[in-house]
Amino acid sequence: MTGFFAAAGLEPKILSRRFKVFAAGLLLGGILIALAAAFVVVAAYLALAGLMAPWQAALIVAGGALVVGAILLVVAMKTLSNAVDQAQTAVRTNALVRATPVALRLVARNARLAAGILAVAAALIALLRALSEKPKAES
Repeated sequence: MTGFFAAAGLEPKILSRRFKVFAAGLLLGGILIALAAAFVVVAAYLALAGLMAPWQAALIVAGGALVVGAILLVVAMKTLSNAVDQAQTAVRTNALVRATPVALRLVARNARLAAGILAVAAALIALLRALSEKPKAES
């Protein structure tokens, strides 16, 4: 792995230190955001408890937290779905790029055999794509 970093002009030690600083900052930021969110929830409860019964204030604050949590969960699931789709596309593209030189060498050796193999491969790729596509809802 060091050879990869050196070829790209990057120092592994510097990258490691930067990653540690980034991870520490991310952890500290996450803790502070969670603490601030807790204070906001308590403040909202106290403000509502002055206007209505404490149990009503608690239900309202809990409902608000539930709605915010559900929205964040939907956004996270959508982001994960997009990431998985992009990863699958990258894997397919990488496989195609790796197979191209082999196919070209095969064409140079035996054009008829290569044409038949490429036709079968293209048909298999088209079939796999057709099977992996999600059906679109009719409107």
